[in-house]
Amino acid sequence: MSNLLFDRINGLIAKATFDRDNTRMLTLRMIKAKLLEFKTAKNAKPLDEAAEIQILKKMVKQREDSAKMYEEANRLELAANEKAEICIISEFLPEEASEDEIREYVNNCGIDLIKANMGSIIKAVKQKYPTADGKLVADIVKSSLS
Repeated sequence: MSNLLFDRINGLIAKATFDRDNTRMLTLRMIKAKLLEFKTAKNAKPLDEAAEIQILKKMVKQREDSAKMYEEANRLELAANEKAEICIISEFLPEEASEDEIREYVNNCGIDLIKANMGSIIKAVKQKYPTADGKLVADIVKSSLS
């Protein structure tokens, strides 16, 4: 885990505790716990920015699914809580790359647009735009191949 993010989260937890913002404090603690869990897992990969983004995106996806289920069950107060957590977690995610930006990068990445290079192209795009949706990237690369 980058010390900068870790220090930032610790500072935000302290501020949320001081401000008595329980939802924010608990959500920040969940983020910290997930990052530490990843870092200390057996055979863990290094916790770099891409791994942090992946963890945060997974947390957002879980809360989106939960909010949808709560809304279907007419538990709007629980859905609202999940949506508040999504907003807090999303603060730590970089902006998503647009489809046009990804398409432009694919066409100008310097790798021949042939089927044999598809994996290399996708890897290059994911390095440039770590928050980009993998399925969207794959679809764009497939449509760009000659």
